Amino acid sequence: MTAQPTSVRRAVQLLLVLLGLAVLVAVLTVVLRDDLLDSWSAGHPVDADIEQPAFVPVAVVLLIVFVGLVATLVPFLRGGANWARHSLALVVLMAAIATLAGLRTEPPLPFVLAAVVSLVVDAALLYLLWSPETSRFVRGSRAPADTHV
Repeated sequence: MTAQPTSVRRAVQLLLVLLGLAVLVAVLTVVLRDDLLDSWSAGHPVDADIEQPAFVPVAVVLLIVFVGLVATLVPFLRGGANWARHSLALVVLMAAIATLAGLRTEPPLPFVLAAVVSLVVDAALLYLLWSPETSRFVRGSRAPADTHV
């Protein structure tokens, strides 16, 4: 197996940044819960039969799932597993879609700032995961071993 290329090392570093942002958003959700509820309520009439969402449990569960997925997939990416690259790309893409959907609710400013940084990191991660250097690495690790005796 060949050594990990810079693109894979950088992708792993950016995944750690993304995990840090996810922790930050979960903490902000707990700390700024009332601000989130106020922001959400602004778009919903008081007499509506819609219950206010429980943001904190959702944020904590999403964080646990995200950390678990990334922690499971990164070692396989480092080992050159192409399927792990595909899986991580899908996780990052889904995180970006969820971030964009969250921005539509006009959350408080700290969430908007974290979302903008997260989207930039998502784009950089997708670039690194699909860079030619990473592609050569994951394809090269699948090359059959020389079995001639």
